[in-house]
Amino acid sequence: MGFFDIVKMLLIAAAAALGEWFPVSNTGHITVIGQYFGFEDWYTGEAVRNLFVATATLGTMLAACALYLPHNGLTYRTQDGRRMLAADRLRFYVAILIAWVPCLLLALMFGGKWSAFLYDPKSMQTIKMTMVVMITGGVVLWLGALRSRRAFVKYEKLEEIPRWMILLLGPVQIIGFLPGASRFGLTIVIAVMLGVQLKTAVNFGVFMSLPAVVVYGVLPIVRNAGSIHGILASEMLTAGVLAFLISFVLLRSVAAIVSGKTLARFGQYRIAFGILLYVFSIL
Repeated sequence: MGFFDIVKMLLIAAAAALGEWFPVSNTGHITVIGQYFGFEDWYTGEAVRNLFVATATLGTMLAACALYLPHNGLTYRTQDGRRMLAADRLRFYVAILIAWVPCLLLALMFGGKWSAFLYDPKSMQTIKMTMVVMITGGVVLWLGALRSRRAFVKYEKLEEIPRWMILLLGPVQIIGFLPGASRFGLTIVIAVMLGVQLKTAVNFGVFMSLPAVVVYGVLPIVRNAGSIHGILASEMLTAGVLAFLISFVLLRSVAAIVSGKTLARFGQYRIAFGILLYVFSIL
């Protein structure tokens, strides 16, 4: 693996990690990086693109699992040393899994077709869609940030978030199929508008993202496993490990970084990114 390949993997991994855990879209940035930085293998086939994105996504999600799940297990220790089932956490996790069922079913039935249509590097439709979704998402984040400053807090802990809210946010995860979309950001904004404390909403957004390890990580790798060969496998492993490490470091402070003020700035960034993408597309 040459120097340029390592730089390429680092860019993809950084885009996957930063775009996933900041509400700026990992797919949007990975798409732009692949098309405008001259990655030749981005044009060799749909399978290669899917494998790169899936491996980077897998790394980001495994980092979240490593950081969040050990401290939020299904059991807790009582004062006399006994292990007890944490019923509230169990209901929380089950609700998240149920909420992801529509997204999982759509990924199983149409995932390959959507990927071929939405991420075709030879068509301007991918760039145009990324541009539109980035700007639209930026406006939503900006407005959500303004709303969060006046929001009435009803739920301060994860266990207090009602199951109806979790199930309501399940279909929102489908938006992750669109280039330029941010499931994480939209989940936070909607949760805040429904009365979840902002810091809790950020942590909630991480937990809501965990099943993406299957939908956006494992499934695409299984679907395109026949295209994996020695060199590609090493590049995938590099991208996945780098994405894991960047996500692991980032997630340790993401709840403190993402505030009402930074949500507005992320929204402004998305709008500026979309406008610049439009300018470059017409030049």
